[in-house]
Parts: sequence; C-alpha cells; structure tokens
Amino acid sequence: MPYVLGVKILVLVAAYIYVFLMHGPPLNHTALYWLTFVVLIGFNCYIYTQLECEPQRRERVFMVALALDVVAMIYLFFLSSGTQIALLCMLALVIGFYSLVLPVSMGLLIGIGSVLLYVAAVLIQLLQGSYAGYQTDAVASLLLGLAVLVAVTIVMRRIKQGVDDIYSVSDYLAHDLSSQAINAELAIEVLVERNREVQTLLQILENFVAVLDFDQLFENIIHAFRNRFQFDKFTIYLHNTETEHLDLRLESGGQEGTGVARSVRTDYGVVGWCFSHGEGVVINDVANDPRFAEFNPRARRLKSLACQPLIFRGERLGVLCLDSEKANSFDEDTFAFLESVMPLISVAVSNSLHYSIAKEESLTDNLTKLNNHRGFMEKFVALLDTAYCDETPMELIIIDIDKFKGINDTYGHLVGNLVLTELANILREFFRGSDLVARYGGEEFVIVLNGTPPSIAPRIAEQLRRKVEAHQFPISLQRDAFRQVTISLGIASTRDSNLEPEIIRGSRGRDEADVFLRNREELGAQIIDNADQALYAAKNEGRNQVMLSLHFPVNQTDDTIVVADSR
Repeated sequence: MPYVLGVKILVLVAAYIYVFLMHGPPLNHTALYWLTFVVLIGFNCYIYTQLECEPQRRERVFMVALALDVVAMIYLFFLSSGTQIALLCMLALVIGFYSLVLPVSMGLLIGIGSVLLYVAAVLIQLLQGSYAGYQTDAVASLLLGLAVLVAVTIVMRRIKQGVDDIYSVSDYLAHDLSSQAINAELAIEVLVERNREVQTLLQILENFVAVLDFDQLFENIIHAFRNRFQFDKFTIYLHNTETEHLDLRLESGGQEGTGVARSVRTDYGVVGWCFSHGEGVVINDVANDPRFAEFNPRARRLKSLACQPLIFRGERLGVLCLDSEKANSFDEDTFAFLESVMPLISVAVSNSLHYSIAKEESLTDNLTKLNNHRGFMEKFVALLDTAYCDETPMELIIIDIDKFKGINDTYGHLVGNLVLTELANILREFFRGSDLVARYGGEEFVIVLNGTPPSIAPRIAEQLRRKVEAHQFPISLQRDAFRQVTISLGIASTRDSNLEPEIIRGSRGRDEADVFLRNREELGAQIIDNADQALYAAKNEGRNQVMLSLHFPVNQTDDTIVVADSR
C-alpha cells in the first residue's frame, strides 16, 4: 500500500498548491489553509500504519479518512455553487454505502456527519456570497439536500434490513440443514450400532442352538464379540466347587502373556469381586481401581477391563472378561449390551458344561475312570491318522488279567472290581500323559504308545508286566488281605508287515496339511486284531508274559519276549 499513500499525498499537494496560486487561501485564512494540509498528510500517514490492524478497525479508519477527504474537497473547491451539487451526490453515495454495510449506530453516525458537512458547505458558500444575497435560495438548497440525504438513508436502511433478513433466514436454514444432517448421521451411526448388536445376538443365539461343545461354542462367540467390541483378550473363568477357586477355562489369543491368573480365589481381584458380588463391572483405568491385581508383566499394559458374572437359575457359574490395552475402551453401551447378552451366554455355558460332563461320562469307564471302549476307539482312530500322515511310530498293547474269573468266583465280584481299579491306577501312573490308556472290556485293558519306536515298546511292556507281578492286590473289601496278580500282554505296531495304509494326498500336492488316511477304520481293526492274536498266544503259552504280533517289525533278543509265531 505505500504507493497508494504516495499518490494520495501527491494529489493533495498539487490541489493545495493549485488553489493557493490561483485563488489564494479561502476566506484569507492562510494559516488554517496550510494547517488542514498538514492534518490531512499526517492522518493519511497514520492510516498507512494501521493497515495491519483487525478488519473491523481498518474499515472505520478508512471511513474517517474518506470523510476528511470530503472535507478537504469542500474546503478546496467551494468556489462555485456547482460544488454543492457534487458534494451532495458524493455524500449521498457515502451515506448509502455505509448505511448498507455498517451497523445501525455506525450508519447513523456517518449520516449525521455527512449532513453536518453539507450544512457547513452551504453556509460557507452563503458567507462567500455564492448566492448573491439570496438567502431563500440557500435555505431551499439546504432543505432539498437534507431531504435527499434522509431519503437515501431510509431507503438504504430498508434495503439493508431486507438483506439482513435474507441472510438471517439463510443462516437459519443452513443451521437447520446442518443440524438435520448431523442428526441423520447420528441416526445412521445408531442404526449401524444396533445392527451390529442384533447381528452379534443372532450369532450367539445361532451358536447357542447349534453348538454344544464348549471350545467350539466360545470360539464362535468370541468371533461374534469382535464384531461388536474392541478388545485384546476374551477370557472365561469357571467356578471350581472343590477348590473354591475360579479356574481359567477359555481365553482368546493363547496362554502366552495373558495378564490373568490360571486360577483365582473367589474373593481376589476384579474377577473375584465380580463373582462374589454377582455384579458386572467396567473399569476404564485399572491403575486407579483398588480391585485390580497384577498377575504377570502383561497386566501392566492393561488399561480397560469389563467383567460380567455367569449366572444361571441363581447359580454362579463363573465370570466373563474383556480386557484392552487402551484406556476408555468400554463405555456404558458396552456394559449394557454385555449385561443383556449374559443370560444367553450363561445358559450356553450351563448347557455346554452339562454336555461336556455327559460326553465325558459316555467315554469314561465308571469303575476305573479310564477311557471306555467307545472313548478308546474315537481317540485311537484319530491317533492313527496322525501316526501315518506324520510318519511317527505308534504301538498298541492289549492286556488281560490272568485267571480273573477265578478271582471273581473265589472272592466275589466286588473284590474283582477292586483288582480292576488297582490295575487301572498302576497303568495311569506308569504311562505318559501322551499315551492312551483305556479299559477295553471286562478284564482287558489297552494302551497306545504314541510316538514310541517298535524296538522300545516290548521293553516297556515287560517292565509293566514285572511291576504288576510284584504288586500286592487287595482281595478283601477291608483291604486287609492281598495276593499276587499277573497279566498277559500282546503287542502290535502301526508298522506291522501285514498292514496296507492308503495315504491320500489332496489337490494341493505336496502340502503336508493336505494328507489323510483313507482306510483308517479298517487299519485300526487290523492292528487291534494283530495285538489280540498276540495276547491269545501269550495266554496259550502259559500266561504272565509279553507276546509280539506275528507281523511285528522288530525281532527281540530278550528271551522273555517272544513273537507269536514261535508257538
């Protein structure tokens, strides 16, 4: 803007010099004449320094500058009555413009100032004799000019009021439309959220109706929860009535670094508090909650926790927990939704527990608590698949108690049951957890040595035979009398020479995961028959010995272990 200021100063200097040289100072006031020049120059320089101020103040500065410039024009060019008309037009434009753009008070101030300028101009012209003594003409001009200025002010004010009304209505409509758009967006978000909740409920209901297996049920429920909540870990504790602890039954993401205990007292931590009080809880800053207890380093990363008790028909079954490593992950809606679905999940937990118990009982021998024939066959066929597809050895041992009928006939069936239970305990302690031990039927037991080479299995069987032979079995219900019991054992292997496994590879060719055993039922029956034939051979040869299958892949040097065909 400096060049604008320079041009303006040059024009003022030229105008003042021109009037001074051509006409002399008006009214012969030389000092006043040049004083106005100095004031105008100084004020325009001040304007230049204020150009960076706020917009509202800058507008007022330019307004005053324009008014003073008009004063200068009047002072310089009121030499003829024609100046009055030019002044009137200029003032009408000024009043009209500022009445339109400025507030009412500011527009009124400009109008009054303009009227005063006009009155001063007419009076000065009258004093100089521009009306040649005709005061009536001066008054008429004054009244006409005032009427014009008032009319312009009123008209522009009305126009401004209309424009303001239009802007006000536009602002109202824009605000209303904006509010409606925001409300519509919020309504859409609420609908989407409710839709997610309904989908989650439907998934839970679908699993509740269709799935009874505990692990499968809650794998599906975890998937449903992830569609509704943001959490890092999902855990379920179940009440152990024997220990009065809450045992971790299920968790998402595996067991590594869970930040939770494997077993919790019913009065300890947030989980214990939730169970003992029978109330749900949401904690968005666990560091400031006295109920929170750290179990391992991962717990220090936890920020938010939501827990709900599992209650069915007044019985507290356990606690469901969601945890997050972000603060404020769970809000009131989360708590309300969890609270609404907990009855469904509690029913599902109760049904799954009863189903698991019933299934376990159907696969477990009531007397010995080992796998029964059905449980053994289900697991044995699955182990066969793994053994052949992964090319790992697996051996089968069938055991029969020697002369067991004589024990029943001599001491009674209750004592016979004691002998069976005692042998089951020996087998349970003798074999590994990865081995499969079952009561095959009557006085027969069966063991699957998982991952055991054929060369080692006979030695294990012989060690077991000697251990049983050295054990004293009770022969009275009071356990005050004991006797020796012996067993006969037959062994077969998945590598027996008469077996023909049909290993099939799927469409993915060499992919190890796409391999399965097509004739596993037939193969399993053949292996059992091989071991059974070896067992019969052992009993026919005098009992209390280990006999290998006729097709066993390894020749034994131990003279206490023979192959069935040595009969």
